[in-house]
Amino acid sequence: MSTAQASVSRTEDSVIAFKGSLTRNSVPALWKTRGQWLGDELVSVDVSQVEVIDTAGVAFLLEVMKATQGTNAPLKCIGASEQLKQIASVSGVESLLSLS
Repeated sequence: MSTAQASVSRTEDSVIAFKGSLTRNSVPALWKTRGQWLGDELVSVDVSQVEVIDTAGVAFLLEVMKATQGTNAPLKCIGASEQLKQIASVSGVESLLSLS
């Protein structure tokens, strides 16, 4: 089994974009670097370039949202794949993730 690759970038308009795999193999490394990309002015999370996601990835997105609860507006998760929508639905957390 290959190591899952994931990357994150933050745009000037306060969007965090994830790319690659958000799985139990990649999430721990991303979470360790959250201080570099997670900030107070976060508006949305772009997951349109996430190729693979599992329940650890969904939990990771929930933690990102939880970490930004003090912001002015609710965090939006944009570009959600059918895989992400299905996992969120089965897990009962789709209402917590503002998926679009």
